[in-house]
Amino acid sequence: MGFGELFQSYLAKVREARVYLDQGLVDYGAEVLGEIQDDLRTAELSDDEKSDLRSRIESCLRDVDSGHDTLSHNVPEMEAAEEHPPAGADTLQSFQYGLALMDGQFWEEAIDELQRAAVLGEHTLKCWELCGDCAGRLERWDKAVRYYEMVYTDPGATDELKRHILLKITKCSQIQRKTTAKSTLFAKSDPAQAKQSAEAEQILKERNVEALVPSVASLDQSSIIQLLGNRIHSWQDDAARVAGKETTSYRVNNLLHVGITSLVVELEVEGTGERLAGQSLTAPYNSFLTPQALAKWVHSHMMVDSSHAIKVRDLAHAEDLLFIVREYLPFSLSELLSRPRALPLPLAVSIAYHVLEGLGDLHLRMGKDERIRSIFHLDLRPSRILLHNERPVVKISNGGLWKLVEASNPEGTSLKHLPLPLLGYRAPEQFRPYLARKKPPVFTDIYLFGVLFYEMLTGMPAFHGLSYEEYEIQHCEQYPTPPKVWRSEIPEELNDMVMKCLERDPFKRWRSTTQMSLVLEKSYNHLIHALRRGALQEFLAR
Repeated sequence: MGFGELFQSYLAKVREARVYLDQGLVDYGAEVLGEIQDDLRTAELSDDEKSDLRSRIESCLRDVDSGHDTLSHNVPEMEAAEEHPPAGADTLQSFQYGLALMDGQFWEEAIDELQRAAVLGEHTLKCWELCGDCAGRLERWDKAVRYYEMVYTDPGATDELKRHILLKITKCSQIQRKTTAKSTLFAKSDPAQAKQSAEAEQILKERNVEALVPSVASLDQSSIIQLLGNRIHSWQDDAARVAGKETTSYRVNNLLHVGITSLVVELEVEGTGERLAGQSLTAPYNSFLTPQALAKWVHSHMMVDSSHAIKVRDLAHAEDLLFIVREYLPFSLSELLSRPRALPLPLAVSIAYHVLEGLGDLHLRMGKDERIRSIFHLDLRPSRILLHNERPVVKISNGGLWKLVEASNPEGTSLKHLPLPLLGYRAPEQFRPYLARKKPPVFTDIYLFGVLFYEMLTGMPAFHGLSYEEYEIQHCEQYPTPPKVWRSEIPEELNDMVMKCLERDPFKRWRSTTQMSLVLEKSYNHLIHALRRGALQEFLAR
């Protein structure tokens, strides 16, 4: 590309930035201008071309409409004209003038000057930090956090600076939460406001149920309601072979759970009265999935020798409706995370450790038939982690089932067709397969564990979007706010563990779940055993 073409490409970026600024999207415009300024240091352009582009950048910032939030001026026009430096002032003067405005407590005007200096490369990280300080003075906590995050995520930020900035982010978040809590309490003190809030919450709840829970009637051939009280039997192939140890009949006693991709019923083994669970996939996830393929999956899991993975017992059926018969645990992690507060730190670490052990067993452990099958989960989310409310038991379910479902119905299981809540629990390479770079799926499971652990530690999802495109960008091009920002008592080591799991590049993640288990054993062995008898029941009762 010749110099003329290169100059034109930068000119197009300047125009793009001006469009952002004119539309009030100042942060986006400033980011584009900052990228251009950084590139100009090494770009193969003539001095005249560089000078021209720098002038255009300064002009963009100078001509921003005074109504924009970040660069707005609230001082009288005459006063602003007297105190503002001449248009040709260099970037150092902008920086110094911004400091002077801070001394005079002109916070909005200071943000204007400091942002201009940052975009033009003058004390960039310091300027963004000071912009955050000014936004905090104006009690614009969201905006302050965004400025601080620009410093925290900058590759040039030192570890010491990151720790310093993290404390500021935490302080802003805590103040913001206190403000929100006060508003909520005030609303509750007003009966009319409280009634209105309750009605709004009920509407949202109903909408979420409609969006997230598939209708029981979506089953292809049978209604589960008609099965209640009736019997189902072990499925047999053409040679009268069963997936389990022997042919068994089960009574369907109750509907336990209706989820996004499957439903679970309570089963009673005829003759023994043993209580088990039967899981059936709903449409379209059961489409084209043959009993033979599912029976093979059942057999492979019957061979898994792990105290951290759900024990699969059989494949049963009622006409064309198939049930994976497995041990029954009464709770899932999703029920714990639905509580209005984060898990106690010891409980979160303990559950995370057991999940890592379960994943490690699926990935590498020798089976009962002395074979290593290397089962990768690829669908790890809260509903896949099952617990007992009284006994200290944590087990993973559905390991490798999603791969089977995808293979049977690639179109129906495409991420673009999945319900939005599932997309928060997917890895970058599941959105864009080329990102996997031929790395084994163990790295995908590590990412999914990071998403899960993030939510256990903070009480909120790592990713939240309103469309497939939003989720794709969040997973593939961004990072979530570090957990420690939301909960200051999280140890730095756990914060770093989660963020390393959530690296977009698989090469930069942990190499194995065993590696992470060893870290937890070494530093948090006293917390791992926090999952004592009755611990979950105590948490649920609060």
